[in-house]
Amino acid sequence: MLMSTLPPDIQEIIENGIILTHFQPQVSLKRKAVIGLEALSRGFDPQSGELIPPSQLFGQARDAETRLALDRVCRTKAVESFASLHRRDKSLMLSINIDASCICEETSGSNNLLELVKRCGINPNNVIIEIIESRCEDEDALLEFVRFYRKKNFLIALDDVGTGFSNLDRIPLLKPDVLKLDRSLISNINEHFHKLEVVRSFVQMSNRLGSLILAEGVETSDEVMCLLANGVDVFQGYFFARPAPSLDAVPDMVKKINVLTEKYRRNQTHRIAEDKRIFSNYALIILTIYQSLAETPTRGINQALTQFIETYSNVECLYVLDMKGKQVSDTLCDPDKLKKRKQFLYEPAGVGYDHSLKEYFLPIQAGLEKFTTEPYISLASGNLCTTVAHVFYHKNCSRHLILCADMSRTRNQECSASPDALKTL
Repeated sequence: MLMSTLPPDIQEIIENGIILTHFQPQVSLKRKAVIGLEALSRGFDPQSGELIPPSQLFGQARDAETRLALDRVCRTKAVESFASLHRRDKSLMLSINIDASCICEETSGSNNLLELVKRCGINPNNVIIEIIESRCEDEDALLEFVRFYRKKNFLIALDDVGTGFSNLDRIPLLKPDVLKLDRSLISNINEHFHKLEVVRSFVQMSNRLGSLILAEGVETSDEVMCLLANGVDVFQGYFFARPAPSLDAVPDMVKKINVLTEKYRRNQTHRIAEDKRIFSNYALIILTIYQSLAETPTRGINQALTQFIETYSNVECLYVLDMKGKQVSDTLCDPDKLKKRKQFLYEPAGVGYDHSLKEYFLPIQAGLEKFTTEPYISLASGNLCTTVAHVFYHKNCSRHLILCADMSRTRNQECSASPDALKTL
């Protein structure tokens, strides 16, 4: 008689608890340590000994009752598996996923997770509840669930932040302790300026909200170095380790972390030296230009700016303002660098244009002699640039003017650049 080789169905998995928990480390490079583990559930076929992929496992739970039962079985296995690790290291955090679609008026007051954690002897302070907010069907129940568990000292994480289904309005509602940036945002971030700007916005917001940013799904050292240079410190992904049954099955994390932190130290030292070289070059160019303009008759300013554009390849646009922020020259640009296909968006400003609210003018108005912006997309050219503004005295018209120079930046420079360093030029 032939034995059936069909994998167990979802009801058999739930009733018999045929679930294995794997853990994936969450690494802080600045602390040089694994600070947490995310519990990831896998189905298990006892006959073949093979794992059932999460997509197949959770795909079988098609109704609310089955989803809730499966969610609780996975949660129970995760907490029970973590308990022994918690006894060995009381500082280690456990991240467990909660299917937000299971949270409703009937389930939000069950205290199932609280009782489970207490039974396993785990401090609620060591548990992070990860919520995939796009799956929420009952927002009021979700908010009540979050309030209850936060009062019990659990931490709340918002998962999949940055995906197409992410609702940013949930952040002020849930006030998450952790924002987990999705792999779609992290992938090749060192090569994509727009992704990097989005991440920087999340980092800036998290700093103000008192939340922790965690980059999920990192797969290369270049991604890690770029993120670390821009304010992200906690990472999770295949680059560090694939999910495994316990920390004992994870390759030596300490060695990998030490290699990365040393690489980061070298990169930052090189970056500071490179910034110094770039900004010294900027300063010399600006000095040469404004000293020449100071002796140039007013009617010859445009011609002089054109000559400087032709002389310096890294100068993209030049223009001159008065001390009220009004433009008194044309904007002279390198024609090879203008984006022809985007002329309806990007167009150099002309004489009389008001720059009084621009980032590079306001510090001058406040009394600074010079200011350098962080890199941004120029409205004159559509390219990534840094604007340097410098006050100079124009002898011909006996008044102070402001020379503005848009300096070309590269994507690689941007991933390692220090925003604070830019202001020191």
